[in-house]
Amino acid sequence: MPFPIARVRLWVGLFLFLQTALGATLKVLEADRLELRNEGGEEVYVLVGSPVRMERDGESLEAGRVVFNRTRKRLYLLEGVRYVDKEGREVRAESLTLDLESEDFSALSVEIRSQNLLLTGPLCERVAGAILLEKGYATPCYGCGQSVPDYAFRAEEIVLYPGDRVVARQVTLLVREEPVLTLPVLLLFLSERRPRLEVGQDEGGFYFKSALPYVADFGLGFTLLNYFQGRGYGFGVDHFGVGEAKERYFFLHTPPDTFQYRLEYALKRPELSLSALVERDDTKEKLTAFRAEAALEGDPRLRLGLDLFLDHDPTTPPPRRTQKLELEASSGLKEKEYSLAGSLALGLYAGESNPLNRSARALGPYLWAGRLLLSHTETLALSPWTGASLRGENRFRGFYYTTQNPDGEKERQVDWTTQASFGQALGALRLEAGYTRSVQEGESPFRFDALPTRRTHQLTLGVGLAQPPLGLSVKSGRDLEKGLYLPLEATAQYQDPGGSLVLTHRRGLEGEGPLETKAALSLSPRPFSFRASLRFDHPKARFDPLELALGYALVGGSLNLTHRHGLNGEGPLESRLNLAYREGEGSYTLNLRRAYPQNLTEAQATLGLGPAAYGLGLGLDGQGLRYGLSYREANLLLELSGRKTEKWQDTNLRFSLVRLEPELSLRLSGNLHLPEDPDPSFYLKDLTFSGGLDLLPPPKREEEVGLSLSGSLSYLRRPDGDTLSLKNFGPTLSLLEGETRIYFSYLLSGLRPNLQAKYVLVVDRCCWAARVAYDTEKKAFSLALLYGGQAAGLLLDEAGVHLGGVR
Repeated sequence: MPFPIARVRLWVGLFLFLQTALGATLKVLEADRLELRNEGGEEVYVLVGSPVRMERDGESLEAGRVVFNRTRKRLYLLEGVRYVDKEGREVRAESLTLDLESEDFSALSVEIRSQNLLLTGPLCERVAGAILLEKGYATPCYGCGQSVPDYAFRAEEIVLYPGDRVVARQVTLLVREEPVLTLPVLLLFLSERRPRLEVGQDEGGFYFKSALPYVADFGLGFTLLNYFQGRGYGFGVDHFGVGEAKERYFFLHTPPDTFQYRLEYALKRPELSLSALVERDDTKEKLTAFRAEAALEGDPRLRLGLDLFLDHDPTTPPPRRTQKLELEASSGLKEKEYSLAGSLALGLYAGESNPLNRSARALGPYLWAGRLLLSHTETLALSPWTGASLRGENRFRGFYYTTQNPDGEKERQVDWTTQASFGQALGALRLEAGYTRSVQEGESPFRFDALPTRRTHQLTLGVGLAQPPLGLSVKSGRDLEKGLYLPLEATAQYQDPGGSLVLTHRRGLEGEGPLETKAALSLSPRPFSFRASLRFDHPKARFDPLELALGYALVGGSLNLTHRHGLNGEGPLESRLNLAYREGEGSYTLNLRRAYPQNLTEAQATLGLGPAAYGLGLGLDGQGLRYGLSYREANLLLELSGRKTEKWQDTNLRFSLVRLEPELSLRLSGNLHLPEDPDPSFYLKDLTFSGGLDLLPPPKREEEVGLSLSGSLSYLRRPDGDTLSLKNFGPTLSLLEGETRIYFSYLLSGLRPNLQAKYVLVVDRCCWAARVAYDTEKKAFSLALLYGGQAAGLLLDEAGVHLGGVR
């Protein structure tokens, strides 16, 4: 039953059922005709177009003909198929079948483009996110405009994994389409982890660096090999496992005796979790740390933990970090109003000794000891009758050590807290009673788990009356530890939608008399708001500063005035006015501050007009006037500042410019001294430049020449002489010879006049590049090779060629 439809965008409602049936939304953007069929009891929808265009959760699909089998939940795409997945990989094929539940697909006569890699083959399929191509061809040079790729390979099987790697088996390498080498397996990385080779000579002699990938049944990674003449070998490996567990094993030795390694393993299952880490980095400290943990999930839960280290440098004081070997069991239960959780941890520990424990100090600054930690928590929450609530909680932690105190007893410390509360509501009246007993006592030999001594034993009683808008409450209690009554605290509150008033008074019941009286008032007659707060300390017979705040809500902004006033003879302390307002593209702010004791008045105003903002700042005190003017937009900042006493002084114009465009990458900042009394000169105080500028655009034809300026430059004017500092600052000349780009850079670094030059030549074939560099300061020469798309961009990075796997 065909439905001819003009070539227009179809409403998403055509396939609304897909969203509910598959948990994903398939949007038909463009089609010419829709047909509804029933084939063998299966619902089939056919779309025809030139082409049919669709989207599905970040993926796009195009084809001349699309068949959707609703029963099997499959899409069949025919005639000029183009499919772009969520990772941006583009698949072109004669036909493609997509399973909408598993998201697997199969395709015929395929061309795949992923980053800078082109893959072709007669048949491919995607399973679990990985694309498998049979009898395929691949080259990283497809986007370089080369008539014949510099290199490529054919393979019986090519697997493109999500992320950044390709694994091929039974490989034939091709150079200019001619076979040169056969390999059983080949690993390519599409990210920064690419093979790197570098040879050269520095002040120490000849050196060689390499980082080459490998792939095996047990994982993949990089091998690292360095040689430094007269200094020895450096070697290492950066391995990633491919099994169920997370595995990474990194090792690097740098001559003469620097080691770095990180061996990491982690496995998580519903019933079991394992993790282990061995780590050393001699660039920080010569120490190997061992951490491991195994846990059996369930009830009870069992956990075995290990945290140790090995010190490799006997010439330095030993580290004071904590070490442990610990076995822990934990369990719990919950039954309606009652819950119980408990754990038992037994272990051997090492750490810094507790400086407050005399027996621990006698054992030295660092000690080993055994410890048993028993913890349990019980809670109970009941509502025995209407209006009543009862809650109790008991928390206990007991630490028991193998060390002894001076009396010969085993050391221990206890943290035990018991709390209970009861409340009863009788209409507007509420009665409350509370009990708390908390004890922390004993001594620990370790600093890391020592607890301060504390004892609390209290009984509290309270009564409250809530009759809106009024509220009254009174509470007090008894300190059972000291045998004293707690202060009586009375609170009166009035609250309605227009404001509130809260009065609080505390009075000692052991002859102390009144202790504290506080008042807080708030009013909110819209659009105004007002707040005031005051506190009186009776024992000191002093008021805290009176705090007043008045606000006015504007349409598109606000106006706020605050004032602090001393009532003990100090007088006014501080006043602030804050205005913020926005209308259309304009924004306005004004901040005024008056600090009375310092005789300081400050004002700050800003005006925003679209992307630009103008600012004015003034400050007046006994020393004179300080001022500041500013202009700011997205990439430009200008600030004029100075001060006026008897003369105009410290007059400066600070500027900052940032431009990020294809032909210009510029960051410029500096400070100009403007004429003033007594220095009427106009001069540059400092200047910093970094970035790059194309003086001549990159060549597009062989007869053209490109010229750019890049690096960083810093200038500073000083009384003892100006300084000029450069870092890799200089011109780069670029030429085009057929499909090859050539870059030559002359870069200067150091302080004037002792500038040192570096010469860099880069040959860029897009999918591979070579760099030759000579540093006149270090008398160093190097040759580096790198494969992969946009290789020259990495080789031109003057930070150098980074070893793969070294992070």
